[in-house]
Amino acid sequence: MAKFKTYKRIGDILIEKGLITPEELKYALSKRGEERKPLGEVLVDLGLVTWDDIVKALGEQYGIPVLDKVPSQIPSDVVKSISKQQAEKLHIVPIGYEEDGTLSIVTDDVLRVAPAQEEIRFLTGKAPKILLVSKPAFEELFKRVYEGGAIPDLAELELEMGSVEQTTEEVVEEELTESSPAVKVVNFIIDGALKQGASDIHIEPQEHLVRVRYRVDGRLRKVTDFPKSLHSAVVSRIKILSKLDISERRLPQDGKFYVRREGEQYDFRVSTMPSIFGEKVVMRILKVSAANRRLEDLGLSEYNYGRLRELISHPYGIILVTGPTGSGKSTTLVGVLNELKDITKNIVTAEDPVEYTLDGITQCQVNPEIGLTFARYLRAFLRQDPDIIMVGEIRDRETAQLAIEASMTGHLVLSTLHTNTAPAAIARLMNMGVDLHLISVSLLGVVGQRLVRKLCHECRVRVEASDQVKEVANKLAELVGWKGEVVEYVAGEGCESCDGEGYKGRTAIHEILMVSKRIREMIVAGASESEIEKVARSEGMVTMYEDGVFKVMEGITSLEEVKRVAEAR
Repeated sequence: MAKFKTYKRIGDILIEKGLITPEELKYALSKRGEERKPLGEVLVDLGLVTWDDIVKALGEQYGIPVLDKVPSQIPSDVVKSISKQQAEKLHIVPIGYEEDGTLSIVTDDVLRVAPAQEEIRFLTGKAPKILLVSKPAFEELFKRVYEGGAIPDLAELELEMGSVEQTTEEVVEEELTESSPAVKVVNFIIDGALKQGASDIHIEPQEHLVRVRYRVDGRLRKVTDFPKSLHSAVVSRIKILSKLDISERRLPQDGKFYVRREGEQYDFRVSTMPSIFGEKVVMRILKVSAANRRLEDLGLSEYNYGRLRELISHPYGIILVTGPTGSGKSTTLVGVLNELKDITKNIVTAEDPVEYTLDGITQCQVNPEIGLTFARYLRAFLRQDPDIIMVGEIRDRETAQLAIEASMTGHLVLSTLHTNTAPAAIARLMNMGVDLHLISVSLLGVVGQRLVRKLCHECRVRVEASDQVKEVANKLAELVGWKGEVVEYVAGEGCESCDGEGYKGRTAIHEILMVSKRIREMIVAGASESEIEKVARSEGMVTMYEDGVFKVMEGITSLEEVKRVAEAR
């Protein structure tokens, strides 16, 4: 009589590991009957375990290895080995060939795949090696591979097409041909960047090849290399899209184009620059829907959210946002403008460049080459009956003077400065030569900010708070009456959700200096940056570092990230 293999139940495994109690298992089983969901999904929904816990338990239950990291790039021949229809039917995704010739197959449904191994062998001609992943990781991978396409191997594309050298004229002729080499490569690069959530694409010619890198969550990562023979054609294709001069290769050029993917529009700001090995191209990606962000989407702590709302409630005066390039200043201004815009208000902006298009707001593009500067626009704005004025950046004394004068004549003015801290903005205006009395009368407040990477919610690790975190927690309790659990979170080893990085997405840390009567008096007296900061701290300003540590205790980011962008003061 045949003996059937028996498996330990997943609930028993989770109890043995101390992840749930028998009572919790009993409750989850009753919910499973009501909701008609797998037990693992019910346990996750109840918050008793994570998907990582479930997949590890399933691996132990059936003796199947768990995939540690989902690959970001899958060769096209591997994808083609199983059709989308068969993959959907069997609930599998092929990810690569092993050294022994077997085909690695990913699934989250052991019961469906195990009996189908012979069918997989017949379809592919290879023995399958089954690997387990969590349900969310499998769904994301299936969508990426079969509905969006895996990130391409551009070197492999070159082999398919042969060694191709294209002239500018040939690229122009093929401009509308989707099968042309240049179009294929550019589409692959763009689609890969959108799938990874990149903010910038770098196409960098080297001596013997061309490197492609994406900036994801503020950090550059190499994606692939492609042959040098394709470089000229790829750059020409991007120039055609951006309406640039494809015959000009000696001078930098700037342009833009947009694409639509899955109902979403993305704007691409293109910059080309000659280098010793050819033209380098950088494309900044802006998601059009990001123009709808409001204050609550900016990552402000509840404390700083209240302070910023108080600042923008003033009918006139000037508010500055400070930080280095790439610190999210434009995004903050977008959130503020969306909060302020109203059919009864005339809002005008001067920007360089106009990054986000905002409904109901008159936006103007600065063009210094024809004398259309921030200062010139400001003079024009004052004859346009404005209520709120946004100046993209204060770069010189003339712009600063005009912005301050506009704020003193009944207008709310928003602008940015490049300074390291909020108190430093006052010193910067002084150094520009702006009259101290004008600064003291017009300045409402300064928002300083930086961007930090967010911890992956799936694999972050809670640890005992370090001395540095405890010290800041005590300061926050004394300064703003913060009462919360003093704990610390750090980056985990990485998982499928974060592509093994331990981080996923970015948020901002802030400091908001509000100009009080006492600070106004100090400005007139020519007080130093450190003196102004000391008083601002005593009046409730939380520094960026302290705001970052607060977000460490909330499990949003790590102390390592906060230290990377902000100093303890």
